[in-house]
Amino acid sequence: MKNRWLLFSGLLIASALNVSAQEQAIQSDSLSMEKILHNLPEVMVKGSRPIVKAERGMLSYNMPQLLKQLPADNAYEALTRIPGVSDADGGIKFSGNEVTLIINGQATTLTQDQLTDRLKALPAAQLAKAEVMLAAPARYHVRGMAINIVTKDYAGTNQWSGQVEGGLLQSKYGEGFGKGFLSLQHGKLGMDAQYSYADGYSYGERSVTANHPLADKRVPYNEDTWQKPFSITHDYRLGMSYAFAPDHRLEVAYTGKWNKGTTNNYTTGSSISEIHYGSHVYLHNVDMNYSLPFGLRLSGSYTYYRTPEQQSIDGTIYTDDDASASTIDRNMTSHSQQTIDKWMFAADQTHTLKHGWGLSYGMSAQFTDNSNYQTTLDKDGNVMPDATNSVDIFERIWNMYAGFSKQISKSISVEATVAAEQYHSSLWNKWRVYPSLNALWNINEDNVLNLSFSSNSEFPSYWSIMSGRFFASTYTEVWGNPDLKPYSYYNISLMWQIKHRYTLMAFADLKPDYFVQMPYQTTERMSVIMSETNFNFNRSYGLQASAIFKVGNWLSGNVFVMGTYKHEKNDRFFDLPFNRKWLIALLGGTASVKLCRTQDLRLVLNPFFQSKAIQGVYDIGNVFRMNAKLQWTSRDGKWGLRLNGNNIFNNKIDTRSVQGNQDYRMKVSNWVSGTLGVIYKFGGYKEKKVKEVDTSRMKQ
Repeated sequence: MKNRWLLFSGLLIASALNVSAQEQAIQSDSLSMEKILHNLPEVMVKGSRPIVKAERGMLSYNMPQLLKQLPADNAYEALTRIPGVSDADGGIKFSGNEVTLIINGQATTLTQDQLTDRLKALPAAQLAKAEVMLAAPARYHVRGMAINIVTKDYAGTNQWSGQVEGGLLQSKYGEGFGKGFLSLQHGKLGMDAQYSYADGYSYGERSVTANHPLADKRVPYNEDTWQKPFSITHDYRLGMSYAFAPDHRLEVAYTGKWNKGTTNNYTTGSSISEIHYGSHVYLHNVDMNYSLPFGLRLSGSYTYYRTPEQQSIDGTIYTDDDASASTIDRNMTSHSQQTIDKWMFAADQTHTLKHGWGLSYGMSAQFTDNSNYQTTLDKDGNVMPDATNSVDIFERIWNMYAGFSKQISKSISVEATVAAEQYHSSLWNKWRVYPSLNALWNINEDNVLNLSFSSNSEFPSYWSIMSGRFFASTYTEVWGNPDLKPYSYYNISLMWQIKHRYTLMAFADLKPDYFVQMPYQTTERMSVIMSETNFNFNRSYGLQASAIFKVGNWLSGNVFVMGTYKHEKNDRFFDLPFNRKWLIALLGGTASVKLCRTQDLRLVLNPFFQSKAIQGVYDIGNVFRMNAKLQWTSRDGKWGLRLNGNNIFNNKIDTRSVQGNQDYRMKVSNWVSGTLGVIYKFGGYKEKKVKEVDTSRMKQ
């Protein structure tokens, strides 16, 4: 079995190295838009539809075409089939940068995690295209890099379709899951429903080794923790749309979530402890979008989120070889709750003018009431003041923007917007201006250049700015930082697309006042403090190359390679100022191997590698992850069997801090897991070949 894995890995690497030599022989079902001239009579010229094209400062991926070569079962998985996109660390990234996910260009108060849950329950067959934007225009009400996922539009047809899936996820423990999706369209009226359920245990491990600088001596410390979370989760959504006319539509959707979870952590080594953690999650969201024929779109969104939590710690730290000589007890219980009420309203107007000009402008208002509290008691039931606090923040954000687009010539176009935003809360009251630019030059049929610039701000989470402490373990304290301030983010990218198949990109990311959580071993006691502090700056400069390839009818996929130079400086992290520079390499891709001529049996491999990297005081070791998927689909496409392996080599993330007097190392493993799933698709709708996907609701 091991030799077979090596063979498939070798095929992936060999195909990437020989792409340019073998692509000339691709048949008309190639991933490329390029027309292939065969050695046949002159009239026998065949072509194929493009997988990707550059338009209006974005990479627009034809998802049905892409998924023919690199199949996926849900919309989230489908995004990982896009070259340069990876979720190796649990979140979607493009070129190593975090991206904002948007669905159908609609503004919402749902968080990125909540949108991710929706995409994981949405069948990949419902996708029309994915727009990868290096600088999202202001009309999307997000900033920076973004991916807009556009679903298929069945307005004006009579159809129904759906998909159900069930299975078992097995790591060290098991979890059962089920998903269902139903879409109904009757003329102008459309409805869709989603539901997913998961119930069971997961597993994780963490090890810590340290030489703690306590007073004027070093105290060796080690701990091994294993984590056994249990959860029951229900996610559900019901949506309705009515198309009065092609450019006149009303859409309303309700999204909900209910989750109950418990986690038990057991630690042995220099400390022995048990931590029990329980939580509930209650989520209710309503989104409404109304598009009118003259280019006006009105949006409204409301989210209610509440999560009560309880935690108990019973542990002891031994600070000497002789356990009876020196011990520190950690015995406490805490109760906390976060409640969020969030409202948002937006109005956006677009105009198509003469001589290739376009005009867009709009505004949005967002109001958030956030209430947090935490009460911590010691073993005698007394309140611990430094771990007890509450905060009630009312946040108000006003945003106004205006922009234009211009088709300067047949081959050159430009789009620019400027947004002015006023952020007001009890902590901050700031005006900020966010410009963005996309300039596109179609040099010829095979070469496109795109220059983009974007700006953004990142605000700390509500928990980060609380003044108290949270005990994550007997040795680890999480501190809030009331002095934490937002950081700015500026990105400039130059992208060159060749033959709709190869993409080269150079980029620079500048983040003054950047913040991230880092460890600090205090000399006052046996504790490592996890805290966020503003940097002077975080700067990254990089190059990325990606390619789509196909070898015969048995192997297809994509590969990407990226090099990044990172420079981070922080003069304010406790007594450990640092000024660090590092060069990082990333490689990854997707390969789909067809294993049988008579059956749709495929092996899909997702390798990812990151060389040694830095993050503040952390040194991060090499990261290698391999996900694999063996899938069978029936001839009629209705039934499917899936065997997934996640992190099949059980790679651990290894981090270490040795700056100044620090010596702290942590290894974290999400543990290898396998999933066996059964999928059944029903109904269905086939477009006529002459019909284009109707994206009128996404009118720019």
